[in-house]
Amino acid sequence: MQIITTRAEMRAFAARHIQEIGFVPTMGYLHAGHLSLVERAKAENKVTAVSIFVNPAQFNDPKDLEKYPVDLDRDFAMLEQAGVDAVFCPPRTEIYPTGVPALKMRYDEMMARLCGAGRPGHFEGVLLIVHNLFMWVRPRHAYFGLKDYQQFILIRRMAADLELDVEVVGCPLVREADGLAMSSRNVRLSGAGRVAALALSQALFAAADLWRQGKDVSQVHAALAQGLSPLEVEYALVSDAATLEPVATGAERPREVVIAVAAFVDGIRLIDNVLLA
Repeated sequence: MQIITTRAEMRAFAARHIQEIGFVPTMGYLHAGHLSLVERAKAENKVTAVSIFVNPAQFNDPKDLEKYPVDLDRDFAMLEQAGVDAVFCPPRTEIYPTGVPALKMRYDEMMARLCGAGRPGHFEGVLLIVHNLFMWVRPRHAYFGLKDYQQFILIRRMAADLELDVEVVGCPLVREADGLAMSSRNVRLSGAGRVAALALSQALFAAADLWRQGKDVSQVHAALAQGLSPLEVEYALVSDAATLEPVATGAERPREVVIAVAAFVDGIRLIDNVLLA
């Protein structure tokens, strides 16, 4: 496994593997969800590359950036065992040598919803780094977990609108055995917090059952509110999966919806969702 730390090295690697790379961008502190993306990339491409970069441009809270877990030796060992060909792990000064650029890529309506409403600047930072990673890695396919559903559809939209030569692939959310969505942030939860965090998935599953039964969105929202009541909730919404527009009471049901929640446990922001046709 080749460990790459500069943009020039990454470009040289990409030039040797044109239209061969399956790419998994990450911020490290890997878990089984990340490894499921790696497995998919390996199955569908000749070469698999993973990036590890904790991107400061997407953190609207400096304290959250400081607390983000980092263990590169652990991550390298996991990726080598998984059979990854290359890991792009640049220092911050390599990516932003003169600071984060002022350039902003925006989708105003879509970014104003769900996570974007409470995290100003977050998705602009995500699109900036992902665009640049695509330029350096030149992947044929790029794989993203659907736990970050809003991120996935924004990246897919950006790639299409800028005519980037990459297929953006969404992969199923991976859960712990008890239903908690896997996240690098889960390691920061206390024992009691870990138990309390199960309210997210449990509330989602109950809401999803109501939606499948044909219940009105007002009843689904009421069930979410009840299930999440012990937590500090940022949002809990049923939205059109294509546009992220909230589904209104009495409105025609979209072809596909995402029921998404964000809540704080032990002061740690957790997200989860369920996609329903």
